[in-house]
Amino acid sequence: MVTLKDIAKASGLSITQVSRALNNHTDVSDDTKVKVNKIATSMGYVKNMSAQRLAMQLSNQIAIVVKGIEKETELMEYNSVYPIVCGANKYANHNNYEIAMYIIPDDINSYVNYFQQKGIGKAILFGFEYNDKRFLELLESQYICVCIDIPIEKENKGCVVTDNTLYATYAVEALIKSGKKTIAMINGKSQAIVSIERKAGYLAALSNYNLEHRQKYIFNGNFDRAKTEHLTLQIMKDYPDINGFFCASDYMAMGCMNALQTIGKKIPQDVGIIGFDNIPISKFIKPSLSTVSQNDFKKGYEAAKLLINICENKATQKITSLSCSLELRESI
Repeated sequence: MVTLKDIAKASGLSITQVSRALNNHTDVSDDTKVKVNKIATSMGYVKNMSAQRLAMQLSNQIAIVVKGIEKETELMEYNSVYPIVCGANKYANHNNYEIAMYIIPDDINSYVNYFQQKGIGKAILFGFEYNDKRFLELLESQYICVCIDIPIEKENKGCVVTDNTLYATYAVEALIKSGKKTIAMINGKSQAIVSIERKAGYLAALSNYNLEHRQKYIFNGNFDRAKTEHLTLQIMKDYPDINGFFCASDYMAMGCMNALQTIGKKIPQDVGIIGFDNIPISKFIKPSLSTVSQNDFKKGYEAAKLLINICENKATQKITSLSCSLELRESI
């Protein structure tokens, strides 16, 4: 294995000079950097990132810490974690950082202690509940964090978010414009910030069109397709006048569609449906699902960008807001 000592000998420089040249330090001339990198490449040198971190006492590792996917569920068919990781990895690699992923168990007593045990210094957080005491403790800690889908702006903390309320409003208004006036909402988890925001959008759309808001038309499907399917059957039995559903996720919308088709309802003639997320299968099911499209790859990319900027004291703002788009298909 080629070492810094070998490159130093071949270049006539000290090991310190070689190390600083390979790590692009500003006190090394461009000519020296080019010379050292050319020799290192010709000798087949591969930088040992782990050894470098230990030697410099400085980690260039970004942790992506995910909560809520440790159990085997249908969400494994498609989960936004994968494109988020890919997006974060792309930006990190281009800026000499590397990604490590951690799936945090739900029975952990303290997220701060978990970070300490794993040696995590900075992290992108996804899937956390905003009012979880363990999460709130982490936000008050010294760790540098960027949250995805939870609005946070604190010292050494930032977030990447979308305007869930605005785009939920657009989604429900699309149902209303299609002629549906008695619209129910199937929401996700009551404590999830995205559920709270999307519910606000549902209510705003009804208010914008002077439609009556009935609390009894709001249900929780827990982001679960099977649960939503059973729930929809009961909803239509109890409230047969409902002719539109806004579901806070595409998986729940698919469960809703299955239930409606089971009882002979035509979509969208009898009941219109719109979801949220634009998971890949949503455009292939029949009828194809109208939905709000989010760019999860860009969420990861921008989260890594913001985290690195905070680390390097380059962040001019700590909230990155991304746009969505409305995908109107056959279900409305």
